[in-house]
Amino acid sequence: MNTRQNRDETIKGSSGWLKGIRLSEINVIAWLGVPYASPPVDQLRWKAPREVEPWTGILPVRDFKNGCIQMIQGLPFGSEDCLYLNIWRPDHAESDLPVFVFLHGGGNVNGSGRDFQGGQLAYETNSIVITVNYRLGAMGFYRHPALRTGDPLDDSGNYGLLDIIHALKWVQTNIIDFGGNPKNVTLAGQSAGARNALAAYLSPLSEGLFHKIYAMSGGLTTVTSEQGEAKANDILASLLMKTGVTNTFEEAFGWISTQSAASISDYLRGQPAARFAEIIGDTGLRMDAFPHLFEDGTVIPKKGFEELMHRHPSCIPVILGSTASEFSGFALADPRFFHLQQGSLSDDEEQKKLYELAVQYGNELYAAFNVEQVAEKLISLIPELPIYAYRFGWGLQDGVIDPVIRFLIGAPHGADIPFYTGDFSNVMQNHPVGVISERNDPGRKMLSSLMRSYLRRFLYTGDPNGEELPVWQRWTPGFRSNDILYLDANEEQAMVQCIPKLIFNHIISRLDEDDRLTDEQRSWLQMHLFAGRFFWKD
Repeated sequence: MNTRQNRDETIKGSSGWLKGIRLSEINVIAWLGVPYASPPVDQLRWKAPREVEPWTGILPVRDFKNGCIQMIQGLPFGSEDCLYLNIWRPDHAESDLPVFVFLHGGGNVNGSGRDFQGGQLAYETNSIVITVNYRLGAMGFYRHPALRTGDPLDDSGNYGLLDIIHALKWVQTNIIDFGGNPKNVTLAGQSAGARNALAAYLSPLSEGLFHKIYAMSGGLTTVTSEQGEAKANDILASLLMKTGVTNTFEEAFGWISTQSAASISDYLRGQPAARFAEIIGDTGLRMDAFPHLFEDGTVIPKKGFEELMHRHPSCIPVILGSTASEFSGFALADPRFFHLQQGSLSDDEEQKKLYELAVQYGNELYAAFNVEQVAEKLISLIPELPIYAYRFGWGLQDGVIDPVIRFLIGAPHGADIPFYTGDFSNVMQNHPVGVISERNDPGRKMLSSLMRSYLRRFLYTGDPNGEELPVWQRWTPGFRSNDILYLDANEEQAMVQCIPKLIFNHIISRLDEDDRLTDEQRSWLQMHLFAGRFFWKD
């Protein structure tokens, strides 16, 4: 049977005809750069997303469109016109396929939907994979009193999250035309994307728009509206100095105090989006550097995730994942350790030992924040919630990757993504030798196949377990059971086992009592390296 004749790449959506592209080498059809909302430019900046204007004729959607405005290697990149999504599906005639909507990471200041290449995953899981661009930085999360209009959505400041919810509504309206099942949508994401997915679960505006969650290295993070407004004023003050209106912060705040809301709004709307991105820069897992996901009372309840207890959201299956070396890349970026990348690790044994301990404790704290703390919070609020948890450890086995890279990076934040997508290009770009090799190819491919098999089962049934798969235990309250599925591989084959949960307070106690650290080193870890990070309670 010629499957190419069974599914047309030209589809009629709610706003007009779309012509995708057939990717014959992977047996997939893709629709790339599909507009799901009007461009949030000019008077639509800092407004909730609006519906797409219908078009006439056939719109080619055969390549990725603009990413949202952000900084890449110190330079502004992207556009405010960025609300596009990407769709991949297997090239056959089947319909009623499960839908996997993936939100990219990047701290809500970087990234785009093109970061997660969904074609191979769509084919291997026989599902529809969708990735979403959503507004980033101050274009996506900015709450300033001078911008208030009286509309609670426009005034919320949560524009990036509203984009995500709008994209989910687009999926509900259109996915049948692509062969998808609107009643079987899994909302997934990695890092900030996972935090956004969990925030969407918290939002009353997303009720019924998705039916499962797959959160990779995320966490529960919201901030008060007051924190958002204070940071918005800080950003405004920096803009005033950057544009020469004032010379100091003191002068800037004086200027702000004397201006009307209209004049401040006009000033803010007159600034190029790139200037906001330049001011925010890299946040490094620190919410105080760029607060977002505001508890505005409309998009996100005032009490954050505590409100789940009173809202009674849908009891939907959840998978929570983390990597075993979540913090290594962030630690290595610190000036105290950056030189370790430049030469031999034997040059400075004291610094090497400190780095090893910093990474050990940082990895555990961040992994626990991403999985154990989320699972315990959710199940305490919704006891019947089906939760499954994994920890990804590929790269930590002796001999699998280069020993220097193993020591410095291990299984870092985001390392699990290529095992779902099959796209290792970024890994090879960052580590051209020593990580991806012919020697570790058999075990790596077996692990990738296993992870996709779990995901496929979860997409179809809400339970990752299957007869042919190692048992994945459902999360139980408390910390006495081994409910974490550890995903790893040696050079030849996948290795799966159940491991104990991490206990945040126990990690802190071990850190406080570790005699391998001097008092100065311990203080530096706590007051400098960990301070302000999502996972650290100051």
